[in-house]
Formats: sequence, C-alpha cells, structure tokens
Amino acid sequence: MPPDLSKCHDAKAPALHDHCCPPYDPSETISEYGFPATPLRVRRPAHLVKDDQEYLDKYKEAVRRMKNLPAEHPWNYYQQANIHCQYCNDAYYQQNTDDVPVQVHFSWIFLPWHRYYLHFYERILGKLIDDDTFTIPFWNWDTKEGMTFPAIFQDASSPLYDPKRDQRHVKDGAILDLKYAYTDNPASDSEIIRENLCFIQKTFKYSLSLAELFMGDPVRAGEKEIQEANGQLEVIHNAAHMWVGEPDGYKEDMGDFSTAARDSVFYCHHSNVDRMWDIYRNLRGNQVEFEDKDWLDSTFLFHDENEQLVKVKASQMLSPIYTHPCKCKRNVVYTTVVYCADRGLPQPDQASVHVRASSSPMVGQNQLPEDGRDEVQGHDGAVADARRRIRDDAPGTRREQPAAGDRGKAEEEPQEEGEAREGGGDSDQGY
Repeated sequence: MPPDLSKCHDAKAPALHDHCCPPYDPSETISEYGFPATPLRVRRPAHLVKDDQEYLDKYKEAVRRMKNLPAEHPWNYYQQANIHCQYCNDAYYQQNTDDVPVQVHFSWIFLPWHRYYLHFYERILGKLIDDDTFTIPFWNWDTKEGMTFPAIFQDASSPLYDPKRDQRHVKDGAILDLKYAYTDNPASDSEIIRENLCFIQKTFKYSLSLAELFMGDPVRAGEKEIQEANGQLEVIHNAAHMWVGEPDGYKEDMGDFSTAARDSVFYCHHSNVDRMWDIYRNLRGNQVEFEDKDWLDSTFLFHDENEQLVKVKASQMLSPIYTHPCKCKRNVVYTTVVYCADRGLPQPDQASVHVRASSSPMVGQNQLPEDGRDEVQGHDGAVADARRRIRDDAPGTRREQPAAGDRGKAEEEPQEEGEAREGGGDSDQGY
C-alpha cells in the first residue's frame, strides 16, 4: 500500500535536514496513473552529450525553471529532492502501523521505486520546456570513458552545479572507484578501471539465476527491520553516492539520503542504475524477476507532469515484455550501450534460471500461486555465497600502493576480458 501523506512526520535524517514532508492538501484526489502515448525517448551517456550545446541548453533551462518554481509547488526542484528524503529517511510509516517505516532501499523495492522517481522527474522537466522527447542523460560509469565525474555538472555557473561535492573526486579526471567506502584506492587509474569492470561483470555473472542477489531481498508489509538485504547493484550504486558527496560532516549532498537528490548528478547516476537493471533483464530473456504479489503490487505515490497525484505499482514498469496502458512497448531506450559484461559473460541457460515468470505478456494475466507468492528464489546460502564471491574473488581486487607517479596517469593496457567495448551502437533495451 502507498504511504498516507496526511501522516508525514520529521524524517530520521541528520540534523541538517529532517523536515522534508510535502505540502499536503487533504482535498487532493489520488488517480491511477496511465502512461502517456509519447514519442520514443532516448537517454544518452553524459560523457557523449557534453558537446551537444542544443541539448545542454534545454537541460539547463529545464532545471533552472524547476528551481524557480514557487517553493510549495510539487514540481519545485527541492520538493522533488525531498521525495527521496521522504521515502528513504522514514518520513512515512506503512499504512495501518505507527512504527513501521516506508523504506525504498535495501530490498527488492529499490529498483522499481527509483525507476518511477526518474520517470516523473524527467517528464516534469520535459513539460517545463515543452519538449515531450526530453530525457536526462546517464552517467556511464560502467565504461572506461565514463568513469570520471561528468563534465556537464562541473560548471559553477550552471543550474546543474552543486557545490556540496568532494572536490578531490569531481575535478581533474579522478576515476570513480565502485568499491569506494570513504577510503581512496591507492592503485593506478588503469587498475581501478579494471577492478570496476571486473566487479560489474561478476555482479551480472553470479546474479543471473539469483534475482535477489541483483535486485535485493523481499520485504513484506509490516516487516520493520531490513538487514543485509540490498542487491549487488545497490552496493555498486552506493559507492558513487559516497564518492561524490562531501568527505566530512553529513556527506552532503550525494552522500546522505536526505539531500542526495539535491544534486542534479543524482538523476544521471540513477539513470545508469536503471540501465543496469535493463541490461540484467535483457540477459535473462526479459523475464520478470519476481512473480510475487508483494513485489508486483508494491505501490507508490508521485505527482505527475500534469500536477496530478497518482498511484503507481511496480508491475506497471516491467517493460519491455510488459506493455503499458498506452500499448507502447517502451517509454525510453538507451543508446551507446557499452558495459563491462558484454564480453566473456555467458548467456543464461533458460533451463537453469529459476525465475518467477509466466509466458503471458501482461502482468494482470499472470497465473500466480493461490496465496499470491512462491518460495524465495534461490536458497539463502546460495545468495550469501554469491555475495561473498563477488566481494572476495574478483580478479584485480588487490589494492597495492602504486609506484610513485602512477596515480592519476592514464595508462594504456591491453583490453581485459570483460572490459567495455567502444562504440556500442544503438540498443533496443529500455522500458
């Protein structure tokens, strides 16, 4: 069930920002969301749009207009950012409880909720500049060329800029470390790139038959504690948040749930997280990860691009094999898909992949078990073992002190198994 907006309370965030409740109008009605019949929209890599001045002017103007909206407007830039605080810092309790928070991290809810969050943010930006084809870019940190902080967010005069970042990382071509946890990797740039590619490849390899490993473990209504339940994609995603946020204090903006979405790069980062999910689905033959009503019926509330408060379910965002109410196969595709898992990664053996999918193309026609759920996919031990393998067994994970002068030098080395290809071309992956 969605949260009760009338019962929003101070979030359990650090003291810097603990009141993030939205303006509440008790007369506002909640509608079922119907996906608009829009033109096909294409998201592009951030490092490849930096020279597209026409696109950048549109992007900056859309964000500028969003920031200039009245503070109480649901589309206002900071009201949009507060949505992340509300759903991630316990500002809502689950319906019919007074102590069980709504939390969209650390479980199988992580990817569907953030996909919707991006969708509405993107649609609102397009509405503000009257461009139904507008899309946000994705931070292509799964390819060598995209592992530095995107240049389009570095101009201090731009509405895309946020001063609350770790300046050691977002300038001068520093390489993002996808295992970062507030300690810089002393290895050379080329070694960090190789470690990143291996880490991503192993994440795909070991999770193809274990959806929980990639997506996160199930969480049921009324469950209060979520421990050790996040998926491996969320683990990778966390590193980028920590790497970008300030190194001290509350780690603002990107390093703290309550402020992360105040930085425009948040949405660019999550666009690539969403793309990783899209790639994962493609590798599994576009089969739904969990045929479980608790996941499919997970429900959230957002203001759409028409200022209407709408209710959405996880099951509505499971394209490409699931058609939307507009009867279109996809809303978004990603172009120039280059990712570390495209070489040396075995395609899933459909006979051995234990997925919860039916052959029916529509969610509403799925034949679910009588109680609406089935066994948790895989055994706890198998998931735990795969997590250990990803963490401990990756080639190139040793972090040795490099020789003097190695750090920061762009070294060329032979392409390793699993390293990203250049080029990529158009992809028909998307939702």
